[in-house]
Amino acid sequence: MDAYHEWYADNVHRGISYLGVPIMKWVGDLWNYQDIIVDMKPSLIIEFGTACGGSALWFAELMRYVNPTGLVCTVDIHDASHKPARRHPLIKILISDSADLALRDTLMALRAEYPGAVFAIVDSDHTKLHVLAEMELLRPILKAGDYLVVEDGNLNGHPIYANWGEGPYEAIEEYRAKYPDDYELDTYRESRFGFTFAVKGYLMRQ
Repeated sequence: MDAYHEWYADNVHRGISYLGVPIMKWVGDLWNYQDIIVDMKPSLIIEFGTACGGSALWFAELMRYVNPTGLVCTVDIHDASHKPARRHPLIKILISDSADLALRDTLMALRAEYPGAVFAIVDSDHTKLHVLAEMELLRPILKAGDYLVVEDGNLNGHPIYANWGEGPYEAIEEYRAKYPDDYELDTYRESRFGFTFAVKGYLMRQ
C-alpha cells in the first residue's frame, strides 16, 4: 500500500480535477470529506490553501446541496484560482498568509455571520511551523462539534518523501502534546480507504 501511495503522489495527484479545475487531492480523502460534510451540514467551510480553486469548488457544490445559505471561505497568499471558483456564489476568496494572526478576526466575524458547525481544512504551506501556526490560529474559532482536517501528514516518511523535513505530521504531534483535549482522532476515516494524505489529520473538535 505504501508503494501505491507514493506512486499516486508522484503520478496522479496533480492530474486530478473537478469540473475541469485542478484539485490535487487523494480521491479517498475527497470521498471522506463529502461524507463528513453531509453528516455535519456546516454553515461555514474554511480552507487554507486555495491553489487553483478545485477543492473550494468541490466544497461549494457540496455546500449548495447540504446548506445553500452557507459559505466556503478559502485563503491563499496568491490568487491563482480559476474562474469557476472566483465566480461561484458560495465561495469567498481571501488573499492572506493563512498563518497571519490578522486573519483570525475576519474568520471570527464570518463564524458569527454564518452560525452553525464549521468544517476546516489546512492545506497550504506544509512546513511544521506554518501548519502549527495555522492550527493555533484556528483554535479559538473552532468549537466542540466542528471538524478539522490537516492534510499532507503523509510527508517526511509518513510514509512518503522521507527527506521532506518536519511538516504537518510533526505539527499535529506538537499541537496535540500541548492541547491534548482539543481533538479526538477520527481513526475510522483515516484508515477507511487503505491510506490517506491526511495522516493523523482527521480531527474532531471536543
